[in-house]
Amino acid sequence: MWLVTPIPLGAIEWDLLLRGAVAGLLGFHLVQLALPGPRPAARTALGLFTLSVLAYLFCQRIELMLALPPLLTWLVLALCVSSSAWLWLAARALFDDEFAWTWATAAAGLGLASWGLAVHGPRLASAAQLMPDPLASAGSLGFAAAALLFVVAALWEVLHGWHSDLVEPRRAARRWVAGGIGAYAAIVLLVELALRGRAPGTWLPALHVAAIGGISLGLASVIARSSLDHVLGVTGTQPRHAETRLAMVAPAGATPLTEPKASAQLTRLQRAMTEDKLYHQDGLTLAALAQTLSLGEAALRALINHELGYRNFNDFLHHYRLTEAAARLRAESLPILTIALDCGYGSIGPFNRAFRQRFGMTPTEYRVGGRLLSRQSTI
Repeated sequence: MWLVTPIPLGAIEWDLLLRGAVAGLLGFHLVQLALPGPRPAARTALGLFTLSVLAYLFCQRIELMLALPPLLTWLVLALCVSSSAWLWLAARALFDDEFAWTWATAAAGLGLASWGLAVHGPRLASAAQLMPDPLASAGSLGFAAAALLFVVAALWEVLHGWHSDLVEPRRAARRWVAGGIGAYAAIVLLVELALRGRAPGTWLPALHVAAIGGISLGLASVIARSSLDHVLGVTGTQPRHAETRLAMVAPAGATPLTEPKASAQLTRLQRAMTEDKLYHQDGLTLAALAQTLSLGEAALRALINHELGYRNFNDFLHHYRLTEAAARLRAESLPILTIALDCGYGSIGPFNRAFRQRFGMTPTEYRVGGRLLSRQSTI
């Protein structure tokens, strides 16, 4: 992941100037992420990835690495070689509103860092002793393959929830920033595999650093146009269903809370969900719902996000499906699978996961507890 690259004396100043400018952009992002704000777990994951990219700038210049105190040198190297793992965690944290740190997620980054140190540590020691760079081992190929798998996993995190994401700045981040980071990281890994054992020259590292700077500048522009909270998907609005939102009528003479056009659209949305029960359709997509309501997809996303406070279309569907399922579990004796299928779930697994996440218990526990309460109330 790092290269011992001799650079002509005349190019050193320009190379350091470019790296310093990119490091300044990365420092801007670190300051933004370090400020107090919502979703601290996501901010931490994004901060670790930003630090790993900053470390990568040092790893490409061995003289900079060797100028650092030994402990800091190894810390920088650990961050550098594990950057693809932090990329995966950053993508997951950015696009998953429920992201939280666990031992498993932390072990992914620390494990790749340990493996990378074992593979690349001898190269650092050889450079410090002015010895020839040791030959690449089979372990380095395995490490590169693992790093590439993390990049693929990051791209999957970016793409798989794209259609259900209702937060427009975050959708823009998926399209231009996170997708660009993931794709570029994959290209970098492939190029480094192709150049193993050969000098990359002067221009390739410079182009590499310039591309990192371009991505960092793009992310800075996204944040400047909205805010970091919006990019993280935080709107400050709690989810509420359409009938509650429509009931929020402003006092006489006050400015209406909702524009007339939006009120009409909310009314149609309410009828589609509460009367027509469109959420019963297994696999209902935002595009299909928008077509039924004769709305554009962008308009429907804005309606559900801005007016109702939902950041994810699946969460919006879960509200209606789980509300009906909970009521039927208490009132009916039908099998749980039958109720789940009736409410729009394609199988019992997704239903159980969504139910436990919302109510903190399984559907069976909820049904038993509800019946016990009903018996106690009749005594």
